[in-house]
Amino acid sequence: MTIHLSKSRLKYLSRLGLFLFLLILSGLFYASCNTQSSRNQSGKAHLGESPMTDSMVVDQLIQRSRSFYEETGMRAEPFDRFLQEAMEIASRHNLLWQQVRILNTIGRRYRDRSAYGEALRYHNRALTIAQNINNKGLLSEVYNQIGVVFRRTDDNAIALDMHFKALRLAEETRDSFNISVAINSIGNVNANLGRYHSAIEYFLRALEYADRLDNTLGKAINNHNIGECRLKMGYPEEALEYFQKSLAYNNQIGSRAGQSICYNSIGAVYIAKDDPVTALEYLERALNINDRLGDLMQVSISHSKIGEVYLLLGDFAKADDHLNKSYELAKNIGSRFQAEESLRLLSRLHEANHNYATSLEYFKTATAYRDSILNEKNINHLTTMEAMLETEAQRNRIYQLNQMTSEQLITLGRQRLMLTIIIIIFVILAVITTLLIYQHRLRIKYNNLKNQHKLLRSQMNPHFIFNALSAIQVYVLEHDVEKSTKFLTDFAKLMRLVLKTSHHDFIPLKDESEILKYYLELQKLRFVSPFNYQITIDEGLDQENTFVPPMLTQPFVENAVEHGVRLMENQGHLDIRFKKLNTQMVVEVEDNGIGISSSIDQKQKSGINKKHESMAIKITKERLDVIRNDIGGKVSLEIIDKKNINPFDRGTLIRIILPIVSQNN
Repeated sequence: MTIHLSKSRLKYLSRLGLFLFLLILSGLFYASCNTQSSRNQSGKAHLGESPMTDSMVVDQLIQRSRSFYEETGMRAEPFDRFLQEAMEIASRHNLLWQQVRILNTIGRRYRDRSAYGEALRYHNRALTIAQNINNKGLLSEVYNQIGVVFRRTDDNAIALDMHFKALRLAEETRDSFNISVAINSIGNVNANLGRYHSAIEYFLRALEYADRLDNTLGKAINNHNIGECRLKMGYPEEALEYFQKSLAYNNQIGSRAGQSICYNSIGAVYIAKDDPVTALEYLERALNINDRLGDLMQVSISHSKIGEVYLLLGDFAKADDHLNKSYELAKNIGSRFQAEESLRLLSRLHEANHNYATSLEYFKTATAYRDSILNEKNINHLTTMEAMLETEAQRNRIYQLNQMTSEQLITLGRQRLMLTIIIIIFVILAVITTLLIYQHRLRIKYNNLKNQHKLLRSQMNPHFIFNALSAIQVYVLEHDVEKSTKFLTDFAKLMRLVLKTSHHDFIPLKDESEILKYYLELQKLRFVSPFNYQITIDEGLDQENTFVPPMLTQPFVENAVEHGVRLMENQGHLDIRFKKLNTQMVVEVEDNGIGISSSIDQKQKSGINKKHESMAIKITKERLDVIRNDIGGKVSLEIIDKKNINPFDRGTLIRIILPIVSQNN
């Protein structure tokens, strides 16, 4: 039943050290998470998470640029002042997705001007940003735009690759709009290659998405594309049906440009059907719309087609008028393709009029335009390739820089980790050293306290022993054999019990009660006016299996006898009670003596220092502190003057509360 305080305290200190270690690791993990969270927040800022007002301003500027561009046409700069201001705001506030929109818009405008190299440069800048922020929706849109550039330069293989990349990304993000755009673009590439059946399949798929999205413009475009394929395949009747559907959708959304395109295509159908009169009717409608729209390119095309119809009708004067208008417009706006087409028709016209010299001149000029177109395509192709190589080189440089940055970050991370580990080890060593020193001091303090306890338990009050031996001597001198024999017997039993229990931290309650009994019997023999006492133990306390600290109550019993009932004129009485209260044991020592206050007054009159405190009581309090630390539970000591509770009562009440210690625990 011996309790080792040092082991218990060592466990406590070990747990404390482990707790501090885990606390340090938790702090480091939390700091790491905060750092990672800060990096994530920084990454979000690069995605363009900016105040809504800035994004709205950029949207308005892009819309104003589009309106201005539609009004002025080719006279406007592709990168106008509205887009410049929008790009400045988007760059300042890290609106990266808006920057992609702006760059794509500029690239489309250069593409419409056949400046494919410039167009590709802007689209590649947009692609780099979209790749950096890993936005699949933007990547799909950019790949579609790049694919259109390569389709216009007859690089159909690269165009197909771009559109298929756009299609895969759009499918991953379930972006139906970009899916339909990619499918339509793949169909256009197949149409350029003369694979009209494959092209129609893609246009039909794109048309399904347009129906699903209720995209009227998409319906108009895909129906028109299917009509063109059927016309080139030699099915003008089917082509006419699709052109009429496209025209109906353009009428629904009020697209004048779409109406003009449909009228031209329907005119081409009637030309194929050898019905130039009806064809002329639709082509003139297209011309009227294009005149109102002010689109000089479309006006030139309309004059060219009308001139071709008049050529078929044999009205050479009107044919010449319209073809010359078409040529002049094409030459003024710099459209070499349309100029070449007009000159070719003029050559046929003069050949039909037997003006062979003039026909030859027009034919030569048309050939020159065609050669320049081919040269331009080659130049554009070369420019496109240069732009691709430049972009690839930039990507390689960026990749190398990213690799170097990653390696530096890894090195810094390792250094930071090593520093963190060193700090943790140092802190742990410091904590362990501190705990060991603290434990060593506690062990020394405990050993000193334990020695004091052993000293207290191993010896009775010297005054009591001296008085007991003096009383025995008196009985021997008086030849009172009976009393002296009983005194010696009780004294020997008491000494035997004290020596027997002096080396144990806890003893059975039965032994403690016997020690008190023999002690009180000896005290009664000492006094002329003996006192009464009673030791009461609750039935709920098993005297054999319930353990208490040895000699814990003896100092209080001695004080009750020496300073309480001994000084009384009448017979004194002493009650010692061991009571069970739930999981606690309550030990009470109560006497009807003169009380604490009267005892202190008598000591002062006798010249005893009022600051003097019984060493036995002091050590008993320290023993109770040890029990509280070792076993836990409620441990307390109360010394009560009964007169403070009831003015008509006298005596002292000592109450000690201990945890119940049994042989099982």
